[in-house]
Amino acid sequence: MMTPPRWTDDLFPFPTPPALAKVIDIAWEEGFLTTDLYEEGLYDADRVQTSFALPFDLCEVPRAPQGWEDCYAGEESRRHHVPFMSVPELLPFADLGTGACVGWVVPAPELGRTDHPVAYFGYTEPYIIGRNTLEGLIYLLSPLDGGGESHRTQVARLAADLGIHPTPKYGLSPGGGDVEVSLNLASPAGWRHEPDPSGIGIGVLAPNDAFADEYPAFTGDTDFILADASRMLDAGYPASALLGLTAAYHEDTQRLSDLHPLWARAYDDLGRTLLRERLDVMLEDCG
Repeated sequence: MMTPPRWTDDLFPFPTPPALAKVIDIAWEEGFLTTDLYEEGLYDADRVQTSFALPFDLCEVPRAPQGWEDCYAGEESRRHHVPFMSVPELLPFADLGTGACVGWVVPAPELGRTDHPVAYFGYTEPYIIGRNTLEGLIYLLSPLDGGGESHRTQVARLAADLGIHPTPKYGLSPGGGDVEVSLNLASPAGWRHEPDPSGIGIGVLAPNDAFADEYPAFTGDTDFILADASRMLDAGYPASALLGLTAAYHEDTQRLSDLHPLWARAYDDLGRTLLRERLDVMLEDCG
């Protein structure tokens, strides 16, 4: 009997939070380890990504275990995508199949945090659904009265494995209650979080000295917005420039190609390589 392979923790640019790791282990078991492919030493990432054990699709899947043959070799399917109307700071892990996703709010990857607030986004204004990954999964598993028997079975198993207990009124909740979740980015000493001036995005988290003492332009003529962002970048205030550029994008997503060069420069000046790479993917996908 072969020893079941374990997935490699390389799905995201930070360690996969334990609650999601447990969910992915279940997807491995149901989508791969119990199939004929396992006996043949073959690996089909699609079976894991769309495992019948989960009531949602995974946005990212593990690589083939060492020594196993990938049925569809290639890295393209593992590239992080940025959902429509979203921004690089929102990293999806669950695809709901409706154009909407659930994923993390990661405004400053350089902080090296191992868990993050969770939001619902894509084709809609983002809103916070959990303070961490487990709370995000609670949201995903909450509608116990829909989806049919198969869905309820999926939810019941995941709930048991995650230690979540259903409540009659609120679905799945560790403490009961149905309260609005606020965005708390836990600014380190010497940092601050500025909300998005458009009222749509998540804003910018950065060191205090990366912000100017004035608000950036984000409405009106694109050339005026770009000139103001360029002025702030030249003055050493990339966080304020980023604040204006992302707000301008939320005001009009068709401006992405115009905003991209200065937006990318703001990420570079802040040392946010991951977000710069995701921004470039956004531009490619929009072209």
